Amino acid sequence: MMSKLKTWVGAAALVCVGLTGQAGAQEKENLWSDVQERGTLRVGVAEAPPLLVRDPKTGEWSGYFLDVMEGFAEAIDVEVEPVETTWGNMVAGLQAGKWDISSALNRKPQRALAVNYSIPIWSYEIGLLHDTRNPKITEDMTSLADFDKEDITIAVMQGAAGDLSITPQIKNAKIIRLDGANEGRLAIISKRADVFATDSDIHRITILQNPDWAAQVLPEPAIAKQGIAFGLRKSVPLEDVQVLDIYLEEQVATGNVQRLYDAAVDAMTAK
Repeated sequence: MMSKLKTWVGAAALVCVGLTGQAGAQEKENLWSDVQERGTLRVGVAEAPPLLVRDPKTGEWSGYFLDVMEGFAEAIDVEVEPVETTWGNMVAGLQAGKWDISSALNRKPQRALAVNYSIPIWSYEIGLLHDTRNPKITEDMTSLADFDKEDITIAVMQGAAGDLSITPQIKNAKIIRLDGANEGRLAIISKRADVFATDSDIHRITILQNPDWAAQVLPEPAIAKQGIAFGLRKSVPLEDVQVLDIYLEEQVATGNVQRLYDAAVDAMTAK
């Protein structure tokens, strides 16, 4: 009995040493204290209307995900500072400390190994935008497999959820990787690509703005359906993540996120 007890104590000690080593390797940061001391909340942003929108004339950023961050920043008495990046660098830049929080990240198990997620405030489904005049695209094409043909070119945003979800499934079609949603739409217009695979909400904006040619397929079975959230570094303690989650939970429950989404869509389609 004493021998077993010694063995258990020794094992427990090793576990404690291991945990201490991990804690040392991943030192926790006081995110909100640091943000309040600086006076600004740096938010990583990349083009994905209506979630995140860059005005090509002024360079200013808007979109309902940024609107939600504006509200949170006001709650903790700081200003939002958008930091422009690409979807391919959205996680790496966060980890490098170039900004404090990443916008509009899809919640995926693989990413959760690298970042902490907030609760999701919106849902995501990959749609395939196409030109209705493209003779390669027919009404009977309803699954991703139907588009996996040698004469089909699929545009994705590099490093974004569409890229990560579709690439492993494609065996025959050509994939081109672009920096943002505008480039994806232009690829369809210029016939550089046959379909653009990304968030169906992004495609809805394009369709509302271009009803004469734009349409999308929501494949069955679905390519991906995920929650969209904010990303924080792994070094941010869960109690700091909870501060953000409590704010977001109320914004979703009261319908404010839906109202911000509707306003963003109205603003984009009114132009």
